[in-house]
Amino acid sequence: MKSKLTKLGMGVLVLSALAFKAYDYRMESAKEAVVADWKWAKDYTLRYIEAMPEKGLNYKPTDSVRTFRQQMLHITSANMGIVAQALGAVPTIENLRELEKSEGYQTKTELAEVVAKGYDFIIANLESTPADKLGEEIKLFGQYDMTRNEALTKTFIHQTHHRGQCAVYIRMEGGVPPEMKLF
Repeated sequence: MKSKLTKLGMGVLVLSALAFKAYDYRMESAKEAVVADWKWAKDYTLRYIEAMPEKGLNYKPTDSVRTFRQQMLHITSANMGIVAQALGAVPTIENLRELEKSEGYQTKTELAEVVAKGYDFIIANLESTPADKLGEEIKLFGQYDMTRNEALTKTFIHQTHHRGQCAVYIRMEGGVPPEMKLF
């Protein structure tokens, strides 16, 4: 009888270890999917910059909205600022809060470089963050309770919103926004 209980106990222990390993694999797999989404977003956003005619970088449909260039800089500063807070990282662009008001980045090449730098920051920090850390609770901006992953999701939604606005800017300047590439 004791031998059967020992075998049963060992079986439960092995199954528990396998279940934990499967859970760990799913967490890592989910993190890899998030990293892949941010790589996709980087590529797609850079294609928007490429699609905008050079003369349209400072175009804005009305006086009350950002220019195309400012939209891209806003995406970059918000992405980097929120992700830095969510993952406990230090932004690699100085004066991040003033980025979209900057008079720099006046060419497509300069704009694409700073936007790519922002996405590279996110991707590198995501890749170096352990998967289980993404489920940890944080207080974003000292006031919003959420997990690190929820902050990443909200950041992704935010950049998608602003990039989508830029499609109209590109068309107004005679360009054609890049086609959607989901897969």
